[in-house]
Amino acid sequence: MTELPATPPLSLAKVEPILLRAKIDTPVITSFGTIPERAVLLVRLEDKDGAVGWGEIFGNFPMHGAENRAHLVRDYIAPIALSEEWESPAHAFEGMTRKTHIMTLQSGEPGSFAQAISGVDIALWDLAARRAGKPLWQLLGGKRGRVPTYASGLNPKGFGGIVERKLDEGYNAFKIKIGFGREVDFAALTKMREMIGEDALMTDVNQGWDVETACENWAAYSEFNLGWIEEPLPADRPLDEWRQIAALGGSPVAAGENLLGDAQFGEHIDAKVFDVVQPDMCKWGGFTKTLPLARRIVAAGQTYCPHFLAGPIGVMSAAHCLAAAGGDGVLEIDANGNPIRERLTGGLPPIDNGILTLPSGPGLGIEPDAAALHEFATH
Repeated sequence: MTELPATPPLSLAKVEPILLRAKIDTPVITSFGTIPERAVLLVRLEDKDGAVGWGEIFGNFPMHGAENRAHLVRDYIAPIALSEEWESPAHAFEGMTRKTHIMTLQSGEPGSFAQAISGVDIALWDLAARRAGKPLWQLLGGKRGRVPTYASGLNPKGFGGIVERKLDEGYNAFKIKIGFGREVDFAALTKMREMIGEDALMTDVNQGWDVETACENWAAYSEFNLGWIEEPLPADRPLDEWRQIAALGGSPVAAGENLLGDAQFGEHIDAKVFDVVQPDMCKWGGFTKTLPLARRIVAAGQTYCPHFLAGPIGVMSAAHCLAAAGGDGVLEIDANGNPIRERLTGGLPPIDNGILTLPSGPGLGIEPDAAALHEFATH
């Protein structure tokens, strides 16, 4: 089969960014900073026949980055998306990328523009699948609408109650933040192992080590039988440093959420420095670029595990992409409280022995609630 399916032409009438914010009881702590509240940046598209599609744009960092990306959609991306009939979502992605190229250079914001375009691309594919009357994973050539999951985003302290709830909800794999020094990290990992036994346990350094620290720590951390150690180095470190980490053995290496573009992903895949590759389709690529990339990852003998940590549209987009790509990857689902995610679409589908079954409805299979959109909207 071709990488992406043919779709009828798309002619848009509306492109609307919708920014939602909510306070949270427990901030999410990483090795580089804290998320004190939740921001969810959605995109709603409507075509000239009244069909609707939804997408989501990365908006976690910096604190008010979501506002900037909303303006980019409104002021730059929407006029392009509305300017012509598109042969397909992929054609629109190429057009939006090409027509904003000089502005990304002039502004020094290639990432922000890429994120805005990604959200529109997701919404275009949702719209196309709704028009086709098919679940998106099926339109994209997937064989099974079920994906394994893991509960993510656990802080190094105070996670006990969350883990207990997630075990009760059916999760059997977890990921915890590390990079706070051995005393804090080892205490957290020891308690996690006491709570979950031999269930899968992954860790995330959030780019918090340099290569010397990573090499010093790798064997000792690997004693906790980790599914992977994620982003041990800053994403822009040279391949030679990543090769040093890959040669250590022990825990698998995971990274990719902060790479941007075909070339960056290609060189890391070809160098085989990651065991687990984690594109974030709300940061770059949408479905148009991420699905072919995911299939390339799987074909290279590596594991595709989508990264995402925000609202329900993004989570379900990652789930559909994982189902369409195949392979043995797992879906990341934020374990922390998120009132927007919980109320916007009535929560995510239930987890059964670690497995999420995708909705049977067309497109992404979920629909934001109008009352929740109003409740969390910024003005």
